[in-house]
Amino acid sequence: MKTKIYIYGLCNIFYDAYYIQGLSEVCKNFEFNVSKFPAFIQGTFAVIIEEGNLSKKIIIDSRDSSEIGTAELEWCNVYGKINYKTKEFSANHNKKIVPIGPSFGVKIWNLSETLYFLSLNFIRFRKNITNKKEFVANYWRQYKRLELKKYKHVKSSLNEIFFMNSIWKKENETNENRALFIETCKNNSNLIFEGGFAARTNGDNLGFDKLVYSKKIPLNIYIEKIKNSAFVFNTPAVLSCHGWKLGEFLALGKAIITTHHYNELPAVLENEKHVLYIGNKDDLQKNIKKLIDDPTFKNSLELESREYFEKYLAPQKVILRLLERN
Repeated sequence: MKTKIYIYGLCNIFYDAYYIQGLSEVCKNFEFNVSKFPAFIQGTFAVIIEEGNLSKKIIIDSRDSSEIGTAELEWCNVYGKINYKTKEFSANHNKKIVPIGPSFGVKIWNLSETLYFLSLNFIRFRKNITNKKEFVANYWRQYKRLELKKYKHVKSSLNEIFFMNSIWKKENETNENRALFIETCKNNSNLIFEGGFAARTNGDNLGFDKLVYSKKIPLNIYIEKIKNSAFVFNTPAVLSCHGWKLGEFLALGKAIITTHHYNELPAVLENEKHVLYIGNKDDLQKNIKKLIDDPTFKNSLELESREYFEKYLAPQKVILRLLERN
């Protein structure tokens, strides 16, 4: 029996390409459409899967906030949510919602394919597009990302560290945690550290000017440097979300030092198996020493983090988990 997949034509291609890849791996063919869907706001990722007389409606919500879209929740059979806090919602709502964990931007189309889908969808859905500039830009942003196959585990350095992160205006805890990591690595004579904060475009670095890294690093070079880095550091980002970096680090099979997560994951990231959790400066220093002194342990963390990605976060696995949900 032939399966038909319809993707809401006003989705955010930059964020949602990850899941489009998963759908294409599971079901091969899909088409963009708006007439089969309610008038969702631009940027909504909604999918209808039809097989004979059966139909399944899926929402995937990749927003930074833990807010749930009421109209989308009512419409769908299953609601995949990256940043999800169970305690914020009723048990009735929780039956539909599935925590799917972090994703990140990936390239799914070459230049000609990107231009084809952009032109086709812009012409077909132009009357429904509320922000045409954003709609066009997201196709181009998708094209500028790397393909998922570029994210793989390779042998890392023993003591070279690369770190590059943003300074967020309203996320003081995130900024302080990142600053602590930069300063701790710089003051550790056993490490060769490169990086720091990316300068804010308005020049106001919120008091972190001494920790700003002046070089601009292209994405492909950034990923190569992260691959080589002996270990990496993660902390929740905007609105305490699972940032793209957590998804990237797991896909790259990195030894990850992280502060605790605010949102749920599809499965627990276990301390000293998948990641190393810290709560303060002493924890950070202790875990850095452990990773430097015990390469076998570090290698085990790397393999387990990649395995976690393959089991729970790979695009195909996310789609399959949502399809299995009643």
